[in-house]
Amino acid sequence: MKKIIFLIIILAVFLLGQNVLAFDTKSIVNLEAPYATFYKGTFDNLVLDFSLIVTSPDTLKALELKNLGTADYLHHISYLKLWADSGPVGFQGMGIDKELGSFTYSSTYIAWYLDNLIEKITDSQRFFVSADIYSGLSTGATINMQIPVLADDNSNGSFDVGDLGIFMDSGKNGPTDNSITNSNSQVLSTLSVDSLGPKIVITNLFEGNILNSDHFTIQGMIRDQGNTYIKEFNIIIDGQPFSVQEVDPVLYTWSYDWQNVTNGAHTISVQGRDAWGNNTQTADINITVSPQALSLTNSSATIDKTAIKNDGLDKATVVVILKDTNNQAIANRQIVVESSSGMIISLPNNNSDTNGQIVFEVRSTSLGIKTVTIKADGQVLKTLSLNVMPSVQIVPGINYGDLIKASGPAVYYYGADGKRYVFPYLKVYNSWYSDFSSVKTITDEQLATITIGGNVTYKPGVKMVKINTDPKVYAVAAKGTLRWIKTEQIAKELYGDNWANLVEDVPDAFFVNYQMGEPIELSSDFNPLLAQTVNSINIDKGLQ
Repeated sequence: MKKIIFLIIILAVFLLGQNVLAFDTKSIVNLEAPYATFYKGTFDNLVLDFSLIVTSPDTLKALELKNLGTADYLHHISYLKLWADSGPVGFQGMGIDKELGSFTYSSTYIAWYLDNLIEKITDSQRFFVSADIYSGLSTGATINMQIPVLADDNSNGSFDVGDLGIFMDSGKNGPTDNSITNSNSQVLSTLSVDSLGPKIVITNLFEGNILNSDHFTIQGMIRDQGNTYIKEFNIIIDGQPFSVQEVDPVLYTWSYDWQNVTNGAHTISVQGRDAWGNNTQTADINITVSPQALSLTNSSATIDKTAIKNDGLDKATVVVILKDTNNQAIANRQIVVESSSGMIISLPNNNSDTNGQIVFEVRSTSLGIKTVTIKADGQVLKTLSLNVMPSVQIVPGINYGDLIKASGPAVYYYGADGKRYVFPYLKVYNSWYSDFSSVKTITDEQLATITIGGNVTYKPGVKMVKINTDPKVYAVAAKGTLRWIKTEQIAKELYGDNWANLVEDVPDAFFVNYQMGEPIELSSDFNPLLAQTVNSINIDKGLQ
């Protein structure tokens, strides 16, 4: 009898422990995205606003949402994006809030999911979900976003496609008692009149900043609401406009190299106008310039390890501290980083903080002794050495980014994630490579140790594609994104009079490797040569 009672107690403790690994709706504060009307080609449209509260530090890993409205991913919503609140409290979106990623739509489960997240939460964090609307919107629809009740179908505590709710690194997933539904619907309008100006932000200058250099690269983001194009873009410094030329139409980033900066107070704003004449001008940012003389002797650059693996994932962290001749920290000063080939430099904020500190990460996909040189004010602060060594999983003689094969005829791309990627047929291979001279041969046993990561898609910008069951012709953009070319005239403007010779069929079975992007309604919406600057499959698939 004592043994039975003991087993019952153990079972009860076990079940209580299982119940702890979950959370209910008290851990989610629904802050309610407001009722709104969204128009064609617009973005940063708020559809969900909530805070997640944790009782101990945790990490958001995945979530899957339902839209209770009528909008779908084929005709209405081109992207759903997840953001973490950053900068001023509340949703600002592009360039201000922290973009965590775009959701993938599952037609099988009629739900949107985003996994592989690593967003750390210490006590609470506010999140937003926004919608990008198709430029070719032809039917009205509604959005009514919901965080469903937790559904972990195989009860493994981690996210699998088809599961619902929020998944945390600790396994404390939820909500378990009820769904969280936005009370207000958002309505999609088919009105074709574009009356919205571009959205423009400055990302590395803020009200009250003190600059301490006679030059500064001002950075930001610009994107047109309504998805036409930017016809005019100026930065206004002390009332004088200067044209901004360094604009990336794919990443929507821009920069302006402000030279010969004089001491004292300055005002800065940006102004942009789209093809329809809609104008946007930001409010003035007031900053002060008061230079400090950099001291190479007092400044420093250190790296936390001397060796990393060549998997493109292992990283070394570099800490730069800038100081002046009086050994005082220099804030708001920028550096230049130069490195050996095969190095990946992550420099999220090239602007020293109040302690004079800039932190960046270094990764690599090639072997050998590599160097990283840090320059400040045109002077070499320090050159660091880093030994890039083979990963323990690597097959001797091959590096990430190589073409590989075994005894069979199939050729694979060896990705920076340690997986091999399949060329589904020869035409896809030919869009990336002109011959097979660089293919490396390994043994069948070695090939078997490298798991398949997926299929390679056409190189962006090189060819246009279609399928037999669909008359539409698509341009290929980065990450296997297909953009419908709406007219023959646009195709001619993009690819020349012989554009039809550049159209290749994608078998229906491989069409699922691609995702749908915005239609191309004007030739200015897509630049094939710019698209072709995606020069590796690693970059195209976001593996590095």
